Amino acid sequence: MPKKNDHDLSYMTVSLPKASTNCVTFRIPVQKLAELRAESEVKQVSFNTLVNQIIKEHLEWHNLASQAKLCYMPKSFLMRIIERLADEELDELARDTAKNDIVDVSLFLRGSFTLTSLSDLTATWLRISRIPHRFETYEDHDRIIIEHDMGFKYSYFIRQIARYVLEVALEAKMSCDTTDNTVVLKLYR
Repeated sequence: MPKKNDHDLSYMTVSLPKASTNCVTFRIPVQKLAELRAESEVKQVSFNTLVNQIIKEHLEWHNLASQAKLCYMPKSFLMRIIERLADEELDELARDTAKNDIVDVSLFLRGSFTLTSLSDLTATWLRISRIPHRFETYEDHDRIIIEHDMGFKYSYFIRQIARYVLEVALEAKMSCDTTDNTVVLKLYR
């Protein structure tokens, strides 16, 4: 059960100073404007909030993704590739991905490779990818639940990447539980 106490900000109302904003004017094709308005209604957010989310995603991810050697591919394609790999091949791929790719992407997109930058990068990746997930804070650990719906081998692959990145590279204490479609990572304080 998540902790509920006076120090847990997730259960308190906190007033934060608003970020400074400016009003700007854009010319947007009528059809695209209608599509954005319809999306804001479906998502039940204001048009302004939706546009700010789009700008944030562009600046935090899409703008730099290709420079960070990231690409988009169909989920089914990735699933088929991973399903064909033996456990030893998945271990090697996870180790190489953690050692080379995750470090480089974190350095490029966040300017550092720390638990904080990795956590922020992971949260952004999950949000941009629209992968259902939840972050929870407990007294002695943080937990992230990722429901990827991509099969057991993908769960295994993510677990191995997390192990190499967190335990080996960052020397953090962690544990991981997996099912066919879910990964639950616990990062201990």
